[in-house]
Amino acid sequence: MHRVLLVLLLAVGCASRAPLPQPDSAPLLVLVSFDGFRWDYVDRPPAGNLRRLAARGVRAAGLIPGHPSKTIPNHYSIVTGLHPARHGMVANIIRDPSTGRLFERANRAELENPMWWGGDPIWNVAQRAGLIAATMFWAGSEAPIGGQRPRYWREFDDRVSGVDRVDQVLTWLDLPAGERPSLVTLYLNDTDTMGHWYGPDSVQVRDAIAAADAQLGRLLDGLERRGLMTLANLIIVSDHGMAVTRRERTIVVDDYVTAADVEIVDINPTLGVVPRLGREEAAYRALSTAHPNLKMYRRAETPEHWRFRDQPRVPPITGVADEGWVVIRRAEAASYWRRSAEGGQHGYDPRLESMRGIFVAAGPAFREGATVPAFENVHVHHIIAMAMGLTPAVNDGDPAIASRVLKPPAPSGRR
Repeated sequence: MHRVLLVLLLAVGCASRAPLPQPDSAPLLVLVSFDGFRWDYVDRPPAGNLRRLAARGVRAAGLIPGHPSKTIPNHYSIVTGLHPARHGMVANIIRDPSTGRLFERANRAELENPMWWGGDPIWNVAQRAGLIAATMFWAGSEAPIGGQRPRYWREFDDRVSGVDRVDQVLTWLDLPAGERPSLVTLYLNDTDTMGHWYGPDSVQVRDAIAAADAQLGRLLDGLERRGLMTLANLIIVSDHGMAVTRRERTIVVDDYVTAADVEIVDINPTLGVVPRLGREEAAYRALSTAHPNLKMYRRAETPEHWRFRDQPRVPPITGVADEGWVVIRRAEAASYWRRSAEGGQHGYDPRLESMRGIFVAAGPAFREGATVPAFENVHVHHIIAMAMGLTPAVNDGDPAIASRVLKPPAPSGRR
């Protein structure tokens, strides 16, 4: 009996409650993220499957992240349609001033705590409409946001290969009609890892692009074998791009402040600092004049397009290095550069072209053979909702952006 239960759990993943009723004709949308897949990787030779998908659908010149251009803030912006300062996930590591709690990806209790995750993710929108959602790793999907998780979800485990992640998605799509998800997310991260370690122009990134493209091919082949290819809407995105870094472009924060002066909450290439009591002005003076390639601000004076000024989770002193520079502690410098004297980083100002990700979509809801200008990732939530005939949650997106990529007329709302 225990063996049977184990097999069922492995095949279906984690389930939050009993299946919801769903019609056989329910729409199917698969949202795929290639973490750190820069906008121009699409045109590199290994990305053949991605280019073929774009040729029969629509492609944006880039997907513009919010600030900071990091993984968790932007994956969550994609599914909520809110800028990071609106949904509250303003970094990969956050100190919440009202509770004193520290969010880190490695802390499962915090990862699953809904207090961190504002907004209304698209899987909640779908499930309130009577559809079923499944997430093969996505920021926010492990917490009961608004009291619910996706019907099927998996705890993030970087040891799960890309092939196994794709196969889990296909396993969910093999479920009977009343249990099969209509909205599925898939997260793949090899391009980000290799980009950090070796830089965006490296052989290793070329190989990671090839692997990601092969995983996309495996997904497309699986949909074709199941007779779903002509019915499925596919959206391929990335959370941010990647910039080249070099060892000589290193800023060592210990040279300017110490642990007696500040708590460093967020670092590299952003720097989020909470001054110790009585050290506020001294810490700001030290950091604001520390290095010509490091721009630091009081929260109320941050650039307007960051939208950080009214978000209390943003540290009182915050900033970012110039493109291509890294900000690290001295104790971490040797291990940071152990693989190569050239690497890659993101998190820089989102207006930089190197920080742009990708948007490619194809399927019955999308225009064919179209290229549109780059747009911000907060529009993706609205695009998904309209492609599925759902009423979007409150979001920062613009229906006019969705109309550029969707076939006219846009699908009517499902309530």
